[in-house]
Amino acid sequence: MPELRAGMPVRIVSLAVCFSILAAAAWALWPGEPEQEEPLTRGFHRLEFAISEGVSLRCSLWMPPLENGNAVPLVLALHYGGEVTPQLSMGFLHTLMVPGLKKLGAVIVAPDCPGDGWTDEASERAVLAMLDYAIRNWPIDRRRIVVTGYSLGGIGTWFLAAHHPEIFSAAVPIAGRPVADGKLRMPVYAIHGRRDEVIDLEPTRQAIDILRAEGVNAQLVIIKGATHYETRRFAAPLKGAVEWLRDVWDTTPQSSR
Repeated sequence: MPELRAGMPVRIVSLAVCFSILAAAAWALWPGEPEQEEPLTRGFHRLEFAISEGVSLRCSLWMPPLENGNAVPLVLALHYGGEVTPQLSMGFLHTLMVPGLKKLGAVIVAPDCPGDGWTDEASERAVLAMLDYAIRNWPIDRRRIVVTGYSLGGIGTWFLAAHHPEIFSAAVPIAGRPVADGKLRMPVYAIHGRRDEVIDLEPTRQAIDILRAEGVNAQLVIIKGATHYETRRFAAPLKGAVEWLRDVWDTTPQSSR
């Protein structure tokens, strides 16, 4: 996995509580522990990772309450398509991800897409570097890392889950077209609108049927009335993924994760 190296700064601005910029405007990301004036608090935050010289990755973050130092799940949330304005991912968190997955008690991190899509090499490398940092420096349970996303992000969800099973324990693609290479073998909870006028339901249905035939825990939730651009209507169905994910983690042997 690509790494964020020593001297590459992470700038963090909290939306929940205003606190000062990190000492010397940087965290030493690798090796060693990051240096910061105070820990991230519960709520929404804005982050910017320096991936390499001249290349940064903006992210939005939901931090759940952390108790007794216990490790929590991590959700990588990939936003939909459109003009990638700064912190486009923050609206995505507010509209869909946090309303749907808040009860999971997970850190939810949503990057702004740095490339042409979530399946290109630049985006893949940047996201993997960011995940590596999160796993090393936040209280993350490595056995409970999930990838999810909507539309363009749903396509990215299928792609990253297929190509990085060593990282993710499950995938929750929403309104996204499955990858065609057939590599995916992890549990999948797919959500798709029957009236989706942009990305047809049938490829997702076929992909889920194939996974089920191979004995994979694969679920398909079809939303009858929602069109592709009614993103908010997918928040309630997304809540159903919370108990499903908990069941996946409870029934999956640790040795297989």
